[in-house]
Amino acid sequence: MRSDLFISGFGGQGVLLVGNLIAYAAIHEGKNVSFFPSYGVEKRGGAAMCTVVVAEGKVGSPVIGAPSATIVLNQASMEKYAERVRQGGLLIVNSSLINYEPFTRNDIRVIAAPMNEIAMGLGDSRLVNMVAAGIYASRTSTVGISSLITALSQVLPERNHRYIPLNVKAIEAGAAFDGDLKAATIYKDNA
Repeated sequence: MRSDLFISGFGGQGVLLVGNLIAYAAIHEGKNVSFFPSYGVEKRGGAAMCTVVVAEGKVGSPVIGAPSATIVLNQASMEKYAERVRQGGLLIVNSSLINYEPFTRNDIRVIAAPMNEIAMGLGDSRLVNMVAAGIYASRTSTVGISSLITALSQVLPERNHRYIPLNVKAIEAGAAFDGDLKAATIYKDNA
């Protein structure tokens, strides 16, 4: 088993945190992992992205040309990276901030989720990244929801451990959103 994920958004959306969380969750499950963060330091709110490769065996390069899964959290990321998703792959879109309707690929699965609204329903817009993690884990089974929850205490600084219960709710809300999509089969599935 080998799974690669590319996550992109702007600084402040927790892109690197959620990539790190998925990596730690995979390590918790005994898998091999490569986590490769990148961010623009030229200005606050600049581009942030990371790759996470999870494998049962050896992990080669952390560089992914055509990822099997991509999470895009803002419009600029959608425009720049959506076309790179591997044929048969998965694109998870934050439909709160992204107009994905002009996107016309029919060889990948697209899950459009109103992540900002889900996060705000939990009381904090900063939870968008955890909602995305829940959707990704539910849809791909690369890592389990329980492993994501366990990994929270490893990736969040101790001073922020008081927020773990809220982050757990966001992960579970993302997984529930995806579960509802699977049950109703009303997600945009062009594959």
